[in-house]
Amino acid sequence: MATAIRVAAAGAAAIYLLGKLASSPNIGINLDEWQYPVKEFSRADGRLESQLKTLECVGELDIPLRIWNNATALVKEILDMLLQEMRMQASQYEGLVFDGYRKQGSGRDGLKIRTPDEFDVLLEYHIEGLHVEPVPIDAFPGLGEMKILNTDYEIERRFATWLRKNVIVRHQGSYYLRARILHQSVFESLLDKCREKIANKTKQNISFQLTRRMNPPSVNLTIKNIQRDKGIVGALWDWLLAEGNEPDVIDIDVVPAMMVVKEKARGTSGFIDCPRYAVVKWMEDTRALASRFEDPSMIWRICTSGYEKHYMDLARNDTGKRYIMTACRIIKTFMSKEKDKRLPGQLPLPISTFLRSFYLKNIAFYCMLFTKSVKGVRQALGYFLGFLKISLEEECLPEFFHGNSLLKNDFPSCAEGDQANMFEHISRETLINARHSLGTVLFKLSDTFDKKDLESGPCQKFKSFITSSI
Repeated sequence: MATAIRVAAAGAAAIYLLGKLASSPNIGINLDEWQYPVKEFSRADGRLESQLKTLECVGELDIPLRIWNNATALVKEILDMLLQEMRMQASQYEGLVFDGYRKQGSGRDGLKIRTPDEFDVLLEYHIEGLHVEPVPIDAFPGLGEMKILNTDYEIERRFATWLRKNVIVRHQGSYYLRARILHQSVFESLLDKCREKIANKTKQNISFQLTRRMNPPSVNLTIKNIQRDKGIVGALWDWLLAEGNEPDVIDIDVVPAMMVVKEKARGTSGFIDCPRYAVVKWMEDTRALASRFEDPSMIWRICTSGYEKHYMDLARNDTGKRYIMTACRIIKTFMSKEKDKRLPGQLPLPISTFLRSFYLKNIAFYCMLFTKSVKGVRQALGYFLGFLKISLEEECLPEFFHGNSLLKNDFPSCAEGDQANMFEHISRETLINARHSLGTVLFKLSDTFDKKDLESGPCQKFKSFITSSI
């Protein structure tokens, strides 16, 4: 069986074509492709795009299509090989089945910036015959423990290996799945064996390193080219080099995920399925937050990635929301470049080291929710920065898909339960420093937005929403 990376397919097939992205009728669960980054300016923006290119803190927003195609093709090949090996190795555990991987994160949303060197996927799996349900943990929206619904007799008869390895454990009078052991003893072991198998199969054709590190809930894989003068992957990296924008390494975050329920979300014509996945979220006993849980090794998170992809897919088909997505990419680029400062006397702004990409994506969701129309990226930037300013002033950013009553018509399940403040476990000092350094961000970008938009109607609605959530 040929194991060489198919470089020709990367360049010639042009799998991920620009024109396909915004017009695709598929959304959410029906769409599983990397999305070329969104960039949409209006006539009302005038020379804003050219102006942004001249700013050192922003610069070029486009990723060359050839680089994008080559990077995504390489990631696909590695993931396909990995999935094949994982399925073969899964026979060590009763009933373990890897169903496939689903793309997620900024590469899937159309929000990737700068260089296509990081990609995220869910590795969907299930254990045949094992029936589970998440048991929510009070005061921690989105977190829970995974209770097994099978009878004790059935568990002890059918899942002996899982019991022996302490993946299935007795807890509070019932059987549960222990997240930490599943992550470390099962997925870590399987990944290491699969890396060795891939290396043995491809050592004559591929010159690269595939390394692994565990970071719950993800398994981080790093692809690093080590011999540019040999091997087909070396040729691929040369193609990337030719475009003048080389990723030295490509990181893939693989998140093993178990589907626990299919909920409903409004699509373009009625409601469609929207899967919810459980991912491990155990934490080390030494972490301060761990003391708030009875057993921190048992914790799972019911992730909202299905809803996030669904919402972004709808947004990419709406011009006004594409302006907001472009604004989000501009702010992400600013923060990324700021965080990269390493020269003596050039310390990054505190806000850049604090703001996670997930926070900025949630702000983009709120901008889309509270704005009826957007004239262009200039206005979208004003709204986006205004929402960010309010979140820092109020020290609160409610997680969009948890307990959000405004979503009850389109995402009914997301309106249930308590709303989680994403800043709840951030220190007061960190938030104050971030808020103070926002002034520098506003100054550096002052010519790219209108100050009146920072205090606009949508911003005031968002502020009222936040104060009612605290």
